[in-house]
Formats: sequence, C-alpha cells, structure tokens
Amino acid sequence: MTTLVGIFVIAAIPFVAVSALLRLAERLQDRRDLQRDQQIMLTDAIHWELGAVAAPVVSRRPGGGWRVSMAVPIERPAVVAALLRVTARHFAAEKVAERLEILLRPDTSGARPLSQELGAPRQAATDTPLAA
Repeated sequence: MTTLVGIFVIAAIPFVAVSALLRLAERLQDRRDLQRDQQIMLTDAIHWELGAVAAPVVSRRPGGGWRVSMAVPIERPAVVAALLRVTARHFAAEKVAERLEILLRPDTSGARPLSQELGAPRQAATDTPLAA
C-alpha cells in the first residue's frame, strides 16, 4: 500500500509543478494587464481634460503601489499642476492610491539648442568630399 501511494505521489509531481507554473504565469499576466489598463485610463483622463500634453508611463513599485512617470512642459507650471491634479484624482477614484509616486521629467521634445536661443546664427551643413 505504501508503495502504491509513493508511486502516485511521484506521478503527481509533474502535474502539480505544471499547475503551479501556470498559476504563476496567469498571476504575472494579470499584473501586466492591470498596469496597462491603468496607463490607458490615465492617458485618456489627461487627454480628455488637457489634450495631448503628456504621455504617462504607469508601473508597479517594487514595494507596492504605483509609479507614474511623464515628461512635462516645465515652462508651463499651470499645465504641470493640472497634470498632477488629474493624476492624483485618477488614482484616488480608482481606489488604488496605496502609494503613488509621480516622477516628472522635463519635456525636451520641442527644445532648441542653447546657441539658437542666444541668437547665434545657424551653421550650415557642409558636405566635404572625402580626400582621395
């Protein structure tokens, strides 16, 4: 009888291992889906209220909670304040404001080089032939 139970346990080990791995994969996928859904909903909320002024990236913090990172136009403080307000309100409304971390980076997409801002003339691109 003991031998039969031992054989059954040994035969069941692969099934239990595969089942545990499938559960782990499903749990990780659910976390990724929740993260993606939060990012989409926050982006929609920002675009609805302010237009396309920022594209947030939402991720889970290692210790729990949420991290929101976005590039903001620092030369427009009213827009930055509105972005913070919309972000905080979104996570408060979703009842997931465990710990919210907001990382703001200056938006450099429309930035010009300092030499142009100081009024220096633009340097023309010159094509120099290769020496033979």
